[in-house]
Amino acid sequence: MKLRKYLGKFVSAAAALLTAVSLAGCAMTERDEIEVTREAEVPPHMLFLGDSIAAGYGLDGYTSEDNYSCPSYSNLLFEQYKAELPEEAVPTMINKAVSGATSADLLGMIESGELDRELKESDAVVVSIGGNDLLDILYKLFDSVGYSPENSSFSLDDLDLFSAASVLYGMGSEADEAIAGFSENLKAIAAGIHERTDAVLYIQTLYDPLEYYSYIPLAADFSSEKISDFNSVVRENAAAGLSDYRIADVFEKFTNRSADLTNMADFDIHPNAEGHKVIASVVDSAFRDTGFTYTVTEPGEEHLTQQAKAIIIGGIAALLLVIIIAAFAAGRKKGNTSQK
Repeated sequence: MKLRKYLGKFVSAAAALLTAVSLAGCAMTERDEIEVTREAEVPPHMLFLGDSIAAGYGLDGYTSEDNYSCPSYSNLLFEQYKAELPEEAVPTMINKAVSGATSADLLGMIESGELDRELKESDAVVVSIGGNDLLDILYKLFDSVGYSPENSSFSLDDLDLFSAASVLYGMGSEADEAIAGFSENLKAIAAGIHERTDAVLYIQTLYDPLEYYSYIPLAADFSSEKISDFNSVVRENAAAGLSDYRIADVFEKFTNRSADLTNMADFDIHPNAEGHKVIASVVDSAFRDTGFTYTVTEPGEEHLTQQAKAIIIGGIAALLLVIIIAAFAAGRKKGNTSQK
C-alpha cells in the first residue's frame, strides 16, 4: 500500500508538470505570414502608355499635365475595377501617355529607364501609339483636297483632282515609309517592355477618323488604305510571334462609326466621350480573355514557437525522469522488503 501511495505521488507530480508544460506551450504559439495567389478577371495594376488617345485629349477635364481628371478609357476602367476587385487586390492605374507622342518618342521613354518602376509594378500594359507617325501626312492630305483651316471646311469647287492625285501619290510613299518605321519601333517597344516587366502587353489598333469624309473619296480611300496597312503591321507582328503582345482591336469597333465616336465634325481626329467608352469596352474584353492573378499575404497555420517546443521537450524528459526515479525507488523498496 505504501508503494502504491509513493508511486501515486510521483505520477501526480509528473502529470502536474506535463499539464504546466502543455499550458505554457499553448500560450507560446505563432503564425507565419504566407503569400497566397488569387485569381481575377481583370488586372489589379494597370499602366497606359502612348499618345493623345490614351491621354484623353479633347475630353472635359483633360490638360497636358493631368491624365486623371477626364473620362478617358483608362479612368473609366479604373473606376470600374476599383468597384469590382476586392480591397486586398489594391487596384492601381498609372497613365503615362503623352499627347503628340510618336512611336519613336515612346521607344525613347522606355529605353531611357524613366518607366522602369511603373512597368515592373504592372500586371497589364496598354499601348496606343502610331497615329502621330501618320498625322503630318494626313494633314498634308487635307491640304491636297482643299481643306481650309480658316473656316474648317472643304472647298470642293476649287479642287484640282489631277493635282490632288499627284500629291497623294507622293504622300503614299511617305506614308509607307512611316508605317515601315512604325513596324520596327513597335517590335523594339514590345521587346523593351518585356525586358522590364512580366505584365501582359496590349497594343491597340488605330481607327480611321477620315471615314467621316466619305464624300471626298480621294481622302477617305487614301486614309482607309494606310490605316489598313498600319493595322496589318500590328496584327501580323503579333500573329507571327515577332512581338509578344495581345491586340485590343479598337479599329473593328469604330468602323462606320466615326461620326458618333470621334470629334471629326470639328476636324478633331480624337475620340469623344462615347468613343472612350467603346475603347474601354474593347480593352476590358481583352483583359477578361486573358485573366490575371494577384498575391496577398495572410496568416498561415498556427504552430508552436521554438521556445514552446523546447519547454515541451524538457517537460517530456522531466516526466520520463520522474517515471525512472519512481521505478527505481519502487525496486529498492521491494528489495528491502524481500530481505526482511
